[in-house]
Amino acid sequence: METVEFPLTPLPPGSGEALAERLAALLAARADAVVVVCEVSALVEPTAADLDHLARLRLAARRAGREFVLRDAGPALRSLLTLTGLAEVLEDGRRPGRPRG
Repeated sequence: METVEFPLTPLPPGSGEALAERLAALLAARADAVVVVCEVSALVEPTAADLDHLARLRLAARRAGREFVLRDAGPALRSLLTLTGLAEVLEDGRRPGRPRG
C-alpha cells in the first residue's frame, strides 16, 4: 500500500486552505498513493488552528479518495482530539489494523 508522508508543524491560523491545496497537488502527482500519513509529532502544544488544519487536510485527502491517518500524535493532541469529538475522524495510525507509513 503506497503512502504519502505529510508533516504538519505549528502554523498560524488561516493556513488551512493553503495546506489543503498543497496536499491536493501532492496527491494529484501521486496517483498510486492510497493513504496520507500526517506526521504530527511537532504539535506539542496544539491549538484550535492546528485542529482546523488537520480537519482541512483530512477533507482534502477524502476528496481525493485517499485515507488520512495521523502518526505520532502526542498526549496533548490526542486529548484535544478526544475533547472536541474529532478523535474518531482524525485517526491515529498506531491503532490496530491501521497502516503504518
